[in-house]
Amino acid sequence: MEETVVGDQSSAEPAQAEFKVWQCILCGFMYDEAQGMPDEGISPGTRWEDVPDDWVCPECSATKADFEMIEV
Repeated sequence: MEETVVGDQSSAEPAQAEFKVWQCILCGFMYDEAQGMPDEGISPGTRWEDVPDDWVCPECSATKADFEMIEV
């Protein structure tokens, strides 16, 4: 007979990496993966690597290469 455990199953599932924040080195604009940018068609939870390569900073038009991950 198998035992069913109800409740915290975090040990049974791989941990989801925390969302990160990326900052434009030119103007300081921040892209938060958890929030995304729904007004620009980027859903909340969209990882930086999944943001289109042709996306540009909405503040200064910098490319993705001009963003750095920051600790928050």
